[in-house]
Amino acid sequence: MARYRAYVSDVSYFSGKLETALRARRIDYDRVTITPRVLLDEVLPNTGWMKVPALRRDDGRWLCDTTPLLRWLDREHPQRTLIPADPYRAFLSTLIEDYCDEWQWRSAMFWRWAWPDNARYLGSRLGRELSRGTVHPAWAMGLYFRKRQQRIYLRGDGVRADNFAAIAALYPQTLGWLEALLNGRRFLLGARPSLVDVAWMGPMFRHFAQDPRPAALMAERAPRVWAWVARLWNAGSEDWADAALDDFGDPAWNPLFADIGAAYLPYLHDNAAAVASGAARFAGSYGGIRYADLPAIRYRARCLNTLQAAYRDLGDAVRAAVDARLAGSGIVECLRRPGAAPTLPVIDRAEGRACRIGGAQRLRFYFTGTPWDAATEDS
Repeated sequence: MARYRAYVSDVSYFSGKLETALRARRIDYDRVTITPRVLLDEVLPNTGWMKVPALRRDDGRWLCDTTPLLRWLDREHPQRTLIPADPYRAFLSTLIEDYCDEWQWRSAMFWRWAWPDNARYLGSRLGRELSRGTVHPAWAMGLYFRKRQQRIYLRGDGVRADNFAAIAALYPQTLGWLEALLNGRRFLLGARPSLVDVAWMGPMFRHFAQDPRPAALMAERAPRVWAWVARLWNAGSEDWADAALDDFGDPAWNPLFADIGAAYLPYLHDNAAAVASGAARFAGSYGGIRYADLPAIRYRARCLNTLQAAYRDLGDAVRAAVDARLAGSGIVECLRRPGAAPTLPVIDRAEGRACRIGGAQRLRFYFTGTPWDAATEDS
């Protein structure tokens, strides 16, 4: 009998990330594909979120949020770990994971929902998944969720006519970075998978490798990336526990680090300032792209605090090595610059929070999902 039940969606960014980690590490689990009833009656009351993935252990413990969850799994299951043991590689891996989770997310959602053909296909898949066990026809649910996603993650996330082409170009750019990193390597840090591979599976698996339009581009322009996605999904079949990891010394990492320093971390600082001021929206230019209207997201203010705390906690010698590797990228300066919302807690808890949800709130969550900053997030 499996020790875990994984609550997942077949189109979910973070479900793909978690399942990749579980499969690579040979951690047995029963797979529960979500329905509205499962979300409302099982996931939401036990985690505080109407979101997946969520993991339920056979002793009744619920776990969610892949960043702390992957660390919890490494502590609980010390075989075939993904997080590097040495603090230098571990910190750089953490930095890249956060970037994949919170910044590559924008490009993945854009490519999924910005073009009518791709959006119709994904809407139909969501409609089939989320209409099971309900009176709602799949086509109607698909139409509703397609329009909702476009409202929240395109128009609501700063996509406008004047920056459309620049945002569209981010994914092909990323394919070029990964294609270079995989030249001569089976995985991003050598012969075995690690946290950076799993982090990149967030955008690369369920979105870019499986949605029709970006998948066609990946197969055409980045065959190494295409092969790596499949290899990583099947990594549980390989014996790699003792393989050494590269030290991020390859210059092919440089453009990725440059984007973190020029786009992602400045965005995190501006977002934290907006959160601290109580503003709901803010504007800024990141990586040369102007976003006139972005939501202020409390969770991402916590991401900044988490990265800065991890940097401060490094020993002097390790921090010096990190500084040397990241010199010229702008990352170190952003990590040392005080954040605007320092009292918000770091992200370090994987355990779900049981909560009571009233009927009106259940109905609202059914149609809108739980917000980015749910009341139970850090209470």
